[in-house]
Amino acid sequence: MSLSLYREKILFTAGTGPAGYDIWAYVPLTRWIIRLTRGLAEAFSVPYPSRDGRRLAFIGRNSILYALDLRSGSLAQLDRLEPYTLLDWSPDNGYLSYVKEGRIVIYHLDSHRHTVIATVGATDAGWFPSGTSLLYAAPDPIGNVQLYQINPNGTNVRQLTRNEEGPLHDVRLSPDGRFALYTSPGASISLISVVNLATGQTTRLEGGPEAKNYNPAWSPDSSRIAYSATSLIQNRYISYIQTDRREGGQIATWAVSSCFSTPVSWSPDGRRIAYLSGCEGQESAKELWIADTNALRYPAKVLEAGSLTAIAWIKQTP
Repeated sequence: MSLSLYREKILFTAGTGPAGYDIWAYVPLTRWIIRLTRGLAEAFSVPYPSRDGRRLAFIGRNSILYALDLRSGSLAQLDRLEPYTLLDWSPDNGYLSYVKEGRIVIYHLDSHRHTVIATVGATDAGWFPSGTSLLYAAPDPIGNVQLYQINPNGTNVRQLTRNEEGPLHDVRLSPDGRFALYTSPGASISLISVVNLATGQTTRLEGGPEAKNYNPAWSPDSSRIAYSATSLIQNRYISYIQTDRREGGQIATWAVSSCFSTPVSWSPDGRRIAYLSGCEGQESAKELWIADTNALRYPAKVLEAGSLTAIAWIKQTP
């Protein structure tokens, strides 16, 4: 087995009693558990690793945006943000993008300088693979939310969609930069749609039985989408861990979580999906599980903790 597999880690946010929440790493090959932060995270903290797996950004205590170097352990405070703000690393791993007060911010980690793009009402800013432009959502002149492309210097704004159905949420660009997904219209009913950014053609995925499809995530090869589909069974909510092709029509259910919803994260090879389970009533998840989509294996529980809220599967480069 390749030693490179030691670089695979599942980052997770966990609460450990009086110490509060922190971000940890689980190494699937060795089953090691490594604590990455001390007293810095909150229940809402989501780990956002850089594309090379060497850096980690998250919003933590007092809504401070932190950047942690996973090799040296050095930590930087960058900004103060609203919880659950989407963070995205540039393809060269040197810049972090996010939206603050409706404007796109691009932060250069090495120089600690930032650029602000004067967008209005922007959300969910993310980098195209070329590193020469970003995708974001914002309302058009009549109030419908559209997807736009923009250069990092704020020039060459281009509207990519003609949405007439209201708000768009959870906008995520595919790894190959050709497609974007989003959820709509809101939280109680959440449907996943995929748009071809070259043509504007949009496909709505069928999703789960209750139309409550949460936390969609692209597979590494941009061909599939994993998500958590909520359902009510015998007066208790569960979540089906499902995937579908980006074109729809190929729903597969790989596992069942005992939580109302759960984040999902693909393994770097696109074979496995990590998710959370072990909820009791309204309590948070207590278990981290892995489902294998390429083998006839049952899902496996890999760890338990007092409270788990977020996950991200990474592979560090040498």
